Amino acid sequence: MVRVVDVDSHVYEPEEIWGDYLPADARAAARRAFSREGSTIVLNGERLPARPGINRLAVWRPGLSPEAIGRLDPSHPPDPNPAAWDPGARVADMDALGVDEAVVMPTLFAELLPAVDDADTAVALARAYNDWVIDFAAGGDGRLYPAAVLALQDPAEAAAEAARVAGRGIRAVAVRPMFQRVAGHNPPPNPFGGDTNPVGVFVDDEVFAPVWARVAELGLVACVHPALGLANAEGTSAGPFLERVSAKLAVGHTVTEAVAYMQDMATFVVSICFRGLMEDHPRLKLALLHGGASMVPLAIEKAETYLWLSPTSVFSQAMPVSLEPEDVWRAHPSIVSFDGWESAAARLPEHFAAKAAWGSRYPHHDASTPAEALALLERYEVADDVVEQMMGSNAAGLFGLRSRAAVGG
Repeated sequence: MVRVVDVDSHVYEPEEIWGDYLPADARAAARRAFSREGSTIVLNGERLPARPGINRLAVWRPGLSPEAIGRLDPSHPPDPNPAAWDPGARVADMDALGVDEAVVMPTLFAELLPAVDDADTAVALARAYNDWVIDFAAGGDGRLYPAAVLALQDPAEAAAEAARVAGRGIRAVAVRPMFQRVAGHNPPPNPFGGDTNPVGVFVDDEVFAPVWARVAELGLVACVHPALGLANAEGTSAGPFLERVSAKLAVGHTVTEAVAYMQDMATFVVSICFRGLMEDHPRLKLALLHGGASMVPLAIEKAETYLWLSPTSVFSQAMPVSLEPEDVWRAHPSIVSFDGWESAAARLPEHFAAKAAWGSRYPHHDASTPAEALALLERYEVADDVVEQMMGSNAAGLFGLRSRAAVGG
């Protein structure tokens, strides 16, 4: 039987994080900076526009097909799946799906923590989330592996938090591929002229080098996972701009979900090829999640093309980088997630046999199942040993998961 490791499952953060997991004297500031009460979200003192209807971030559960999700009545939305925050219910769903272990990513904290203006409060919120998700995982029979969040508004504190959570058994940290404001740090001048970028610096900037170095030193996996960021400043990521595009197109459906994740991840991949993140930190474990596996070879190929075309450009003058980023990627400790319907990952085993890992997006509305992924791989006659790699062993190796026997398999 194939060992199934889900590298991209999620929680829907409960309100208790802002109560039991924050010091009493930090709660008021944290609630103003970023909090949720029911369906109400507050960010930097402002209530975000409510999204009535189905809670798509915690709606999916075993047995629901895309067609069934599409037929749900927004005027009578179902209750959120309690497995989004209850570890016992989560393990029951994993058993129903045939998932052995799951890497657990944040949802609201991925989307909104990077947008918190006050660095000290962001640090406190990150610590609160991490303490909660550690307790969540403790109820998961040793099958849940959460990624901690880091408040990159303060890189020194982010590095310290990485060390703290590693000491508590965490194996991964979650990072958005986005521009980030950093307390007390002015972005460098724009080499192409014009104003300095008002939304901050990209996550591969030198100001974050101590964070990447600490994550690598601790043996943590850096899970790079985009989020729509619709409440973030436009320019921090693709989501806010693409949402305006959706409104202009008037196609009756947002294009943001289909494009923003892929665009933000492609930006990250090309950027780290241009700036040498993998060369600078050869032991840094990278998991590229929810951007699409098939995007990675194209993004690397584009980076390579333009590095050869402009080897003395601003991209390569700041720090020497390899002109063969595909070789760097293949040798680097890294994986990229694929969805259960991503046929390119199955059709191109030469690119993905050693790099791809299945991710469900559970319990978000666009979740897929291991059965879908296995059927996809079978349809394209992927060899059994490659199926084993893509469905479990690639992820298990990167995250250092225990053997199947150790988790009751």
